[in-house]
Amino acid sequence: MTEKAPAKRISKHFSAQDADITIQSSDGVLFKLNRQNLGMNTGAFPGAEIATQEEIVYLTEPAKVLEIVFQFVYPRRHPTLGDIDFDTLLRVAEAVEKYEVFAAMNICEIRLHNYPEEYTGKVFLHALKHDYKDLVNKTAITFCREHSLDIVKALPSHCVIPWLEYVQTWDRLFDNVIQRIENLKSASDCNFSISERKGGAKNTIKTICPGCRLSLIYYFTKLGRIDDLSTVKVALESPLLLIAKVNRYKSKCDSCTNDTCSVYFSAMKKVLEDGIAGVPPFTHFLKPKGPSRSVAGTPK
Repeated sequence: MTEKAPAKRISKHFSAQDADITIQSSDGVLFKLNRQNLGMNTGAFPGAEIATQEEIVYLTEPAKVLEIVFQFVYPRRHPTLGDIDFDTLLRVAEAVEKYEVFAAMNICEIRLHNYPEEYTGKVFLHALKHDYKDLVNKTAITFCREHSLDIVKALPSHCVIPWLEYVQTWDRLFDNVIQRIENLKSASDCNFSISERKGGAKNTIKTICPGCRLSLIYYFTKLGRIDDLSTVKVALESPLLLIAKVNRYKSKCDSCTNDTCSVYFSAMKKVLEDGIAGVPPFTHFLKPKGPSRSVAGTPK
């Protein structure tokens, strides 16, 4: 059983003379509050109609978190949360969900959208736990290319299969490109045609030499092993540099030029980019559990 920290002091911001409930933080700070405000503005604290026998209510959050949370249960200007460190913000966000402090939920979610990279996993799990759809999808795509057992272990049980399906969908994009390359017609020389169509010229690959095929397979296989989607996208926007690297691993046929390689690379790049654009967000893989909340926190 966890021992209660001895009371150290009374919060200077919450020390009302007419207080009818006392709450103690995990680090021993007392908060003198009004049950009527708690009852009207939260869903988890007793209202004025319920007697508390003047007992102290012990909470598991430290004073610096509760000092912020309780500001949202009184009719005053609420804090914007723009000046607190991200670790504290995340703990406040968890507390307002736990105690159903409705007035604080929106601003917490809005602030969480500006998460530092090192907090991506924690924000993802928080958003998933409390069903913030936009935030779930924004964070999930950040590590959709990671094959990490730690991520799977941290997921709620009902999300494990959907997550594996989500990651597998991304893997199939690269498998599809490799399959397309392997299905190209082989010949001793590379050959493609350019046809003018509405909307611009269209390149059609007719044949591909063994060297170019192996080079493309090598490149897109390496690309598929990158566990950061943003890095993949950056790599796709640097075709000339990538082509130069790929060319080191092949013996050119008579028709191979940088222009030829560029056409082949661009064709496969388009296949991959179209696939990336078509992947549904992670929440698509989850079974419906009821109405979700948007960025504003309103039911959809």
